[in-house]
Amino acid sequence: MFDWLEFDKSIKKGFEEQAAQLNSYLSKRIEKNAHIRDLPIFEEPGKETIDRILSMDIPAKGRDPVEVGNELVNDVFEQAMLTQHPRFFSFVASAVSPYSLAGSILTDVYNLHVGGWEQAPGAGAIEENLVKWMGRLAGYPETNIGGVFLSGASMANMSAMVTARDSRLAPEDFAKGVAYLSDQAHSSNQKGLRIIGFRQDQIVKIPTDDDFRMRADLLEEAICRDRQNGKIPFAIIGSLGSTNTGSIDPLTELGQIAQKYGLWFHIDGAFGASILISPIYSNLAKGIELSDSFSWDTHKWLMQIYSCSTLIVKDRKNLLNSFAEHPEYLADVRSSEHNDSWDLGPEMSRPARAIKLWYTLQATGTDLLAELIEYSFFNANLVKKELSKRPNWEIVSNPSCGTVNFRYAPAGLSDEALDELTGRISKEIINRGFAFIVTTTLKGKRTLRMCTINANTTEKDILQTISQLDEIAKYETANL
Repeated sequence: MFDWLEFDKSIKKGFEEQAAQLNSYLSKRIEKNAHIRDLPIFEEPGKETIDRILSMDIPAKGRDPVEVGNELVNDVFEQAMLTQHPRFFSFVASAVSPYSLAGSILTDVYNLHVGGWEQAPGAGAIEENLVKWMGRLAGYPETNIGGVFLSGASMANMSAMVTARDSRLAPEDFAKGVAYLSDQAHSSNQKGLRIIGFRQDQIVKIPTDDDFRMRADLLEEAICRDRQNGKIPFAIIGSLGSTNTGSIDPLTELGQIAQKYGLWFHIDGAFGASILISPIYSNLAKGIELSDSFSWDTHKWLMQIYSCSTLIVKDRKNLLNSFAEHPEYLADVRSSEHNDSWDLGPEMSRPARAIKLWYTLQATGTDLLAELIEYSFFNANLVKKELSKRPNWEIVSNPSCGTVNFRYAPAGLSDEALDELTGRISKEIINRGFAFIVTTTLKGKRTLRMCTINANTTEKDILQTISQLDEIAKYETANL
C-alpha cells in the first residue's frame, strides 16, 4: 500500500542528495570546459558499455541514485561528441554561453508549463517580447508579428508549411498544391511537407546556380508550368544560410515572385537568421522582409543550449487559424489579452525555451553576439586564404555564413579517386582526434566542409587544422 509520508520523506531526501551531486557534476564540467581545447573531440564508448546499457533491466526497486548518476556521466555524457569543441567543424554546432546554461538549468529546476499564458505570465511575456524583437529585425510591421518557440527548425519549418497550406489552399485542393525549394534546401523542409500529407511529386526542387543559390528564373518557369497543368502552387521556401554551403538564396527575387503569384514565402533561416543582429552582415538577408514567415535556430549561432528554435510569422492570425483549439478543459486558463502559445503551434505541454535566450541577451547584449558572427565570417575566409596558398586545393563553395567547402584535387586523378581521397582525408583527421571534419557532396563532387561558427575557435586552430589536412592529403594521395 502506498505510504505517502514515507514517499514525501524520500522525495525531500532525494532533492537534497541530488543538489549536492549535481553541484559536483557541474563544477567538474565547468573545469573541463576551461580546458576544452585539450580534450578529445570524441570518446566513443566501447562495445561493452553499449551492451551493458542495452542489457540493463528496468528495476522494480530503485538503485543507489549516486551510482546511477555516475553511470550516466561516465557512460553517456562523457562518451559523446563534444560538439562545442573549438575544432568541431562539422554540422552547425556552436559554443555555449554560460548564461544560456544558467537559464536552461533554471528552466529545468522550476519546470514551468508555458503552453498557456496564465500558467507562467512572466515566461510568456519573455517569449512574446523575443518574438516581436526577432520579427522587427526581419523588417516585419510590429503590430501583427506572431511566433512560437519550438524544439528545432524541423518543427518550425513544418509548422510554417501547415500555416502556408491553410492560408493558401482550400482543403479540397490540398492534393493539387505544390511547394518549391532549392536542391540545397535542408531536408527538414521536404520531410515536413511529407509529414503533413504532400506527395513527393508535390515538392519541386529548383536547381541552384554556381553559388548554390536557387535560380529564380527556373522557379518562375516551374510555377507557370504547374499552373498551366492545373496544379496550385502555394509555397516557396528560401534558404538563409543553407546547411551544406551557408548559401543565401536571392530572397528579394523569390519574395517578388511569391507576391506576383500569391504564394506563401517561407525562409528557412535556422542557421543564417542570426546575421540579422550584425550591423555588418544583416544586409545579406535583404528580402526577408518580403517573407510571410521564417525559422531561426538560436541554438546554432547564438550560443544557446539545445533546444531553442523559433517560427516567426508576419501575421499571427495565420498561426491562430492553423493551430488554435479551445477544449472545454482549458476554458478557465485562457488569456483574454495575450495569445496562448498552444494556439500558435503544435505543442500544448512545452518547456520555457525562451528563458535561456533571454538570459543570454540580457547578460551579454547583442554587440558581443554580433561580433561573434562577424568573427565566424573572418575564420571561414581564413580557411579559403590558407588553402589558396597551397597547391592542389580546390575551393568548391566560397565562404558564406561561416561555411566553406573544398577538396584536395591533384591533376591526373579520376572523379572516383578524388571522392575516395576526400573520404580518406576526413577519416584520418577525425581518427587523429585533432579536428572533426566530415564530407558532403556538391554538384557531384565529394568535398570537405568546415563550419567556423564556434566563438572559441582561434586563428591558430584554423592554421593548425589546414596544416594537418595538407599533410594528410599528401600522404593519402601517395598511398591511393
